[in-house]
Amino acid sequence: MLRDLVKRALGAAGRTGVGKNLVNAAVQADPGLKRYPSVEWWPESLAGFEDLAFLFSSNQLSHGIASLQLDEAALLYRLAKHAPPGAAIAEIGRFKGGTTLMLASALPDGAELWSYDLHVALRADMSGPRLDAELRTALDRYGLSDRVHLVVGDSRTAEAPPRPCALVFVDGDHTYEGARADYERWRELVAPGGDVLFHDAVDVGGYGNHYPGIARLVGEIERDDAGLERRPNAGSIAHFTRRP
Repeated sequence: MLRDLVKRALGAAGRTGVGKNLVNAAVQADPGLKRYPSVEWWPESLAGFEDLAFLFSSNQLSHGIASLQLDEAALLYRLAKHAPPGAAIAEIGRFKGGTTLMLASALPDGAELWSYDLHVALRADMSGPRLDAELRTALDRYGLSDRVHLVVGDSRTAEAPPRPCALVFVDGDHTYEGARADYERWRELVAPGGDVLFHDAVDVGGYGNHYPGIARLVGEIERDDAGLERRPNAGSIAHFTRRP
């Protein structure tokens, strides 16, 4: 009860003029800095909406069913959309399944998504089975169920897809040990030219998730793994491509 009262009070304060200014100051850089000359990475082409992410401001206040910032979602969508026909894609950690649905909607013909989750309930009303049931309903609505495998199990030991992955998105265990275990297993399951992405790995400042253990792992991969090439970040995502 007290928590709800506090949240409502803070929400009301955040909708005032002063509150909005405080929130904006906390999560956004100086708007004068966001101009075309400040673009750090330009897409090679504008083949679709996902290539226009550089135009937008993205922060965690926009989180919904998918726990992604706009630029993170755009990168994932683009990589899934341009995966080879018949490709396998793996998602480690799905929570409410927002990213699962997004990836599934982007896949080319014949491609399939394997999504792994341990069903660790953050709250009683968000149990794994309940969230998966809601996700299946959404997948059925868009005719995407046949291309998605919802695996309940440990990503470090569960059965892997039957063919090398074009894309692996690591967003499960956020400890250093857990993320390293996922890296050590799934790095070998990525096809040459395929992509490995680590969520919550890059500190973008402001209001955003950033886990030191994952940042440490990413630094070690960049330093020690010559088989993976570091690519431009997207939000808190550290992006690597497996060299041919």
